[in-house]
Amino acid sequence: MERPAGNLIIIIVILAAALLLQSTLLERAAIKGVKPDIVLIILVFVSLRKGSMAGQLSGFISGIIEDLLSLAPLGFHAFSRTLIGFLYGLFEGNIFLDPVFMPLIVVAVATIIKAVLSSLVVLLFSISTAGYGSWGVRLFIEVGYNALLSPFLFAFLGLIRALKPRDKDKM
Repeated sequence: MERPAGNLIIIIVILAAALLLQSTLLERAAIKGVKPDIVLIILVFVSLRKGSMAGQLSGFISGIIEDLLSLAPLGFHAFSRTLIGFLYGLFEGNIFLDPVFMPLIVVAVATIIKAVLSSLVVLLFSISTAGYGSWGVRLFIEVGYNALLSPFLFAFLGLIRALKPRDKDKM
C-alpha cells in the first residue's frame, strides 16, 4: 500500500539534503563558477516517476528553499522548478528510462528549460541576479555537468522505495 503523504515527505527530505549539498560541498566542484544542479536532476526523476502533482509540489518546495538560501528574489527558483516539475510529470509512465541515454536527454532538456524560464523572469521583471540570462559557455557547462551526473543519480534514486513508480491501477 502506497502512502502518498509519507512519500512526499521523503522526497522533500531528499531534495532539502540535495540543496544543502549543492550549496555547500558542490561549490568546490564548480567549473568556471558553474556547479551541477542535483536538485533539478532529482526533480526530473521524481516528476517522471510520481507524476505532475508530486513534481509541482517538489519543484515549488525545493524552489522556495533555494530562494531562501540564495540571494534571488523569493519565487525566482520556485517558478521554474514548479513548471519543470509539472511538465515532466505529464510524461509519467510515457518515457522509458533506460539506464544511460534517456536520463542524459531529459536532464539536458530540463537544464535548458530552466535557463529559458530564468532568463524570461529576469527579462520581464528586470531582476539583476548574477549568473542568469547568460547563454554562453556557462549554460553549456551546466548542461554537460547535469547530463553527465544524471545516469548515476537516476540509478541511485531508483533504489529508494518511496521513489518507485506509482501503480496506476490503484488510483
